[in-house]
Amino acid sequence: MKKNLDYYMNLPYSYIVEWSDADECYLGSIVEIEKNMTCGDSPEEVITNLKEALEAYVNTSIANGMDIPEPIKMADYKGNITYRTTGLKHYRLAKIAKLKGMSINAFIDEAVEEKLQETA
Repeated sequence: MKKNLDYYMNLPYSYIVEWSDADECYLGSIVEIEKNMTCGDSPEEVITNLKEALEAYVNTSIANGMDIPEPIKMADYKGNITYRTTGLKHYRLAKIAKLKGMSINAFIDEAVEEKLQETA
């Protein structure tokens, strides 16, 4: 498949839109594209601005032979993570997991899920 503008514009990029009290507007960015940000009076306006910026970025990148990052795919992740920590943290994890009647993996998975919910 030829990777042209249509190809990239139809990929499921991750858009983040949040209200900024400091700027008194909505700010948005595309997770997979470095150093991009736009603003608008509504989330819809920010998404429109981001899509226009993405189109300009893709056109410029194609014209200059630059690599264009693509969204990560869930199929690329199997659920195995190698996690390294200190002996003290490992010990504390083991103690708390045992106290809760859980394996260390189950405890870490629960903690990660709680943190992910905070940022969703």
